[in-house]
Amino acid sequence: MPVTTFKPKTEEQKVTRTIMDTILVTPAIVKKWQAPPFQRPVKENAKVMALAEQMKADTGVWPGVVTLGVFNKETYIIDGQHRRAAFLIAKLEEGFVDVRIHEIKSFAEMGDEFVKLNSQLVKMGPDDILRGLEPQLVTLQTIRKLCPYVGYDSVRRGENTPMVSMSVAIRCWRGSSQEVPSKPTGSALTVAMTLLHEDVGNLCEYLHLAMNAWGHDQAYYRMWGTLNLTLTMWLYRHLVLEEKRVKRATRFTKELFQKCLMALSADAVYLDWLQGRQLGERDRAPAYTRIKALFSYRAGQELGQKVLMPDASWVTH
Repeated sequence: MPVTTFKPKTEEQKVTRTIMDTILVTPAIVKKWQAPPFQRPVKENAKVMALAEQMKADTGVWPGVVTLGVFNKETYIIDGQHRRAAFLIAKLEEGFVDVRIHEIKSFAEMGDEFVKLNSQLVKMGPDDILRGLEPQLVTLQTIRKLCPYVGYDSVRRGENTPMVSMSVAIRCWRGSSQEVPSKPTGSALTVAMTLLHEDVGNLCEYLHLAMNAWGHDQAYYRMWGTLNLTLTMWLYRHLVLEEKRVKRATRFTKELFQKCLMALSADAVYLDWLQGRQLGERDRAPAYTRIKALFSYRAGQELGQKVLMPDASWVTH
């Protein structure tokens, strides 16, 4: 039977809001278990196929404990989606599952439970963690709403896939706030937890300009790398937002900045040079020198005057 009700009986169950049970399932039942919005995509790889064969040999018995969440009278599969996929692949008429059924009060709580479970069981990537915590972080929700081309997986794998991952976007933005643009200290989760609403607004404005300049064109994929993103974000802070109040630097409008981003992608030499480059001491200064020259030239054409770019103390000639 599908799990749509939650009836704790013991004092422990009432405190933890969880019950443990062994249930009989059919394909029809497990198909009704909904996937939470933060759930990772199911990958029917060799391990899943091998698990399907194991379930056949074990007469439908699922390994481990599957965690289900009951929220608004609907059942969600918080942990165990690949085991469900294996069960469906096995095409068994019925199976037996040890389940931990959790009474959930919000998607934020469900996401937190997902992160706790997977942090203990398997190594999760930074974007897996951010996706699980998005329901309780308004800043991440805002970025996803305003910038649908920011995502958590399948980055730059087709026209309808995200162009940049959430972890890369927010870490590059934090790294660009430093005097010397570099990888920020702390994890992507730490950065996400300390993002201010002002940060989100400015980051989304930059991302809109970058998207308008480079789009989904495969030829410009390298523009979305951490080196180019961080350095152009650093320039955006100096030239458009004027956060650093750089002396004698030309003020750029957003429209002019976008045209300069287009100039970067239009330069075949720069695109080729970016191949294999990283945001480190070796490549940072040469990259900025190239970006600075291309920005100066394009902005000078648009304004009809000499353009003064920010001097970077970390660039030696």
